[in-house]
Amino acid sequence: MNHRTARRMRTALLTLALGTLAFGAQAAEPITVTVSSIKDLNLRIYGFVEMDYIRDTTQSTSYLEEQDNYVVPTRTTLGGAANNYAGEHGRDMMSIRNSRLGFELNLPKSDSGLQGQGIIELDMMGNNAPNTTPGNGAPGAQSERDFFNNAAVRVRHAYMNLTYNDWNAKIGQTWSLLGWQPYYFPGENAILPTPGMLYRRFAQARVMNTVNFMDAYTLESAADIAKPAQMDSQQTEYHAGLRVASTKIKGASIDGASTRMVGLSAAVSGAVIPIQTPLGNRTGGAVAFDVFVPIIPSTDGKNRSNNLVWAGEFMSGSGVGGLEYAGLSSGVAAPTAAQTGSTSLDSGMAGINNGGSVSLIRYRAFNTHLQYSLPAFMPGGKWATSVGYAQTETRNLADFGKNNPTALLSPKNQYAYASIHYDPLGWLRFAGEFSQTRTTYVDAANRFAANNRVQLSAFFIF
Repeated sequence: MNHRTARRMRTALLTLALGTLAFGAQAAEPITVTVSSIKDLNLRIYGFVEMDYIRDTTQSTSYLEEQDNYVVPTRTTLGGAANNYAGEHGRDMMSIRNSRLGFELNLPKSDSGLQGQGIIELDMMGNNAPNTTPGNGAPGAQSERDFFNNAAVRVRHAYMNLTYNDWNAKIGQTWSLLGWQPYYFPGENAILPTPGMLYRRFAQARVMNTVNFMDAYTLESAADIAKPAQMDSQQTEYHAGLRVASTKIKGASIDGASTRMVGLSAAVSGAVIPIQTPLGNRTGGAVAFDVFVPIIPSTDGKNRSNNLVWAGEFMSGSGVGGLEYAGLSSGVAAPTAAQTGSTSLDSGMAGINNGGSVSLIRYRAFNTHLQYSLPAFMPGGKWATSVGYAQTETRNLADFGKNNPTALLSPKNQYAYASIHYDPLGWLRFAGEFSQTRTTYVDAANRFAANNRVQLSAFFIF
């Protein structure tokens, strides 16, 4: 190799090295990403990576990461005729499916005073089975491998949030107004919903007005039209509610990866649920009462150190099972298209009564919890602990005995939990929970059945 060739190679290598350094320096600079032609649109990406280990003492086919309101398998078959394997053996699960990704698009206030926001939030708790038209058959089977490892993306929220002075409109899929969700969710580590809590997201158009008074409180009034509980009812659902909340007296509400500061408040809400079949047209409905009390409130409305809060919820209604209470049916089979001569209904809303017509299932439910966020001087990070109890009762179960296996009917489901959350860093959380679900059956040989669940979780929160 002559000197001229060597010089050229050295020059080329030096140029490459300088280019690499320059690229590295540029890569460290902030990058502007254009996401829309809308001027001044701001994009915030949020969410968390979650890993869960869950152990149950029974093998209910309905218990996955979400326990919902499904009944516990009995230890023996109907009438105690034989051992029931699912009721006598447990299972373990490990899953990342509750990991979450959200996109919040914010616009500054316009000259007219209108402020706009768009929310799209996804997780991986979707139904991996083949898609089917609602009411037309059951989804096909799938492997455990694909269910957990190839998790299906699911829409949680997708709505526009429009604010003008004291008025707000939410148009799209978001939380139900019944129970003023999510203000009063229990302080659990478990993947919600757990038994006995109002929990639902659906398409709706909501209008809310907020009035400030006494320099420390707000009065919120809201109403919506929402996705029909039954497509063939030809009517939407309707919800309305009132909520009084303090803007100064607040306490920390912590569940899963979430930490919210909620004000001292009391709320009432209601729902109207029209249902239509050739065997009878029914209108379901519900009323709920919720309270949140910071017994030891935050010092400034933001600091969660040494916060003690209590919350409670009560609901009475009909036609809400399987809708606002996921999985709740109390053993009453849903009317099928063959039975009604028209269309099937989702489970938990109604059943074929002893007279052969459609009747709504009546429920009464309540839950309560106590949560304490430890003082900030505790070593190693932030700690919080919570205990709670919930119960659902079916009020007209006897109306369905003729058309359902009586021994499978369950008039009551009870649930209790204790959980702990530990945040060593602002973006890292570890949590654990022990809970027990106890189902009461009509079957004399299986009066009670219980499932114990242990869950350990880790969260990377961003």
